[in-house]
Amino acid sequence: MKRRILVQALSLALVALPLLASAQSGPWPSRAIRIVTPQVPGGAGDVMLREFGTRLAERLGQPVVIDNRPGANGIIATQAVAHAPSDGYTLLFTLTQHIQVPIQYKNAGYDPIADFTPIARVGAASTMLVARPALGIKSAADLVKNAPGKEWTFGSTASGPQVVLEAFNKSRKLNMLSVPYKGEAPAIQDMMGGQIDIALFTVSTARPFVQSGKLVPLGISATRRAASLPNLPTFLEQGYEDFNWIGWYGFMGPAKLPPAITTRLTTEIKAILDTPEMAKKLDSMDIVLNWADGPTFLSGMKTDTARWAELVKRSGVTFD
Repeated sequence: MKRRILVQALSLALVALPLLASAQSGPWPSRAIRIVTPQVPGGAGDVMLREFGTRLAERLGQPVVIDNRPGANGIIATQAVAHAPSDGYTLLFTLTQHIQVPIQYKNAGYDPIADFTPIARVGAASTMLVARPALGIKSAADLVKNAPGKEWTFGSTASGPQVVLEAFNKSRKLNMLSVPYKGEAPAIQDMMGGQIDIALFTVSTARPFVQSGKLVPLGISATRRAASLPNLPTFLEQGYEDFNWIGWYGFMGPAKLPPAITTRLTTEIKAILDTPEMAKKLDSMDIVLNWADGPTFLSGMKTDTARWAELVKRSGVTFD
């Protein structure tokens, strides 16, 4: 009799386990969502992410926590999400370096495609090459003419800008020296202090310093001029077609993120982008809308990977 009772109790417990697990997990989301980013606080991407976070929290009915983890060219933040549970509570907001770093490192510790679920690409940031006024240059042509022999320094705020600048540096024999930074905020501070001479920043970061005369704009890396600086020509207009890499910002989750959660996040992010308020915010930051859902984003990343591999080869910028 005791044995029969024990068997029945175990059977009931096994039946109840899935129900208990379901009750504990509940519908998604039932708790705070953490969005990890490799960017330092204060940069253009961080500002944009915090705007998304606020609006996403309102739409999902749960807190959204921004977790800045700069360093190691984004590897720290990216690995954290690659190894996180695929439950929709840990996401990644990243930029083009996501696909760039694995090309440059022998072992970045993550696969940019296999280890992630693309959710949405949201924008493309125009970048602006700027110089200290003391250098006495005002255009890309001035830089090419005057840099050789000066040993000027250029700030690299991520692997992307470093490769683009180094490729330009080598192809024109400018002999400039690269100084790496964890993000735009510390680089802009050092530029104001005279520690570096040249740098490539997002337009929104450099624009106030350009408008105040503290930095001199040399050109825009984009397919069109920035709306806020209509008199500044692109590098394409100045005849430098090789200085035309356009980066992106996007949301991802760990690999095998449940389709229902992926679809919900994609839908909510698109709805946020479609609001006039968000469109105005991004326009004020000179971020061009570059929307893509998960599958389209994935296809674009594969194309960008091939292009970037060729540019890295030209620049020679690789890491152990």
